[in-house]
Amino acid sequence: MKNIFSGLKKPGGSSRRGPDQQFGTGLWRHNRDRFIRAVDRYYTTSVAIHELPAGGQESATDANTIIDGTLHLNDLVPIVDEITAWLHSHHPVSGQVVPGHTRNAVSDTPELLTKASSKVAEAVLAASMARTELVAGRPIGPSALATERFITDATELLERAQDNLS
Repeated sequence: MKNIFSGLKKPGGSSRRGPDQQFGTGLWRHNRDRFIRAVDRYYTTSVAIHELPAGGQESATDANTIIDGTLHLNDLVPIVDEITAWLHSHHPVSGQVVPGHTRNAVSDTPELLTKASSKVAEAVLAASMARTELVAGRPIGPSALATERFITDATELLERAQDNLS
């Protein structure tokens, strides 16, 4: 019987770098992990909204707006990976403090990454409010709009971070 795993590459092989090698263990990795955790929380909240019965066409449309936010956030993850991998390869930082010479080179990129993560966390809070409103039978339009706005803000912050590095 043929081994179905024979064609897979072994972890740690030359073609695959682990997160410590790609993003480091300091501030850049912290920024990336924080963003990923916020996206995961948004996804979990979105799934919970999807599993609730919609309270009418308007609520269903607003719920879909929140659910579609997961697609937008998933598109941002590779951007965060790209930024943090670039930062680690060009300006490795082992701790949580950016040295002066690195600060001059990367400008406000660390703050932009932190703010983008915070915006995703705010989107999670707005989605959580929508979930609560759905359960209570109230309209979720304002919460759905808030999730869109926070995700747009996160996107713009990441674009500014990319501009800093180009």
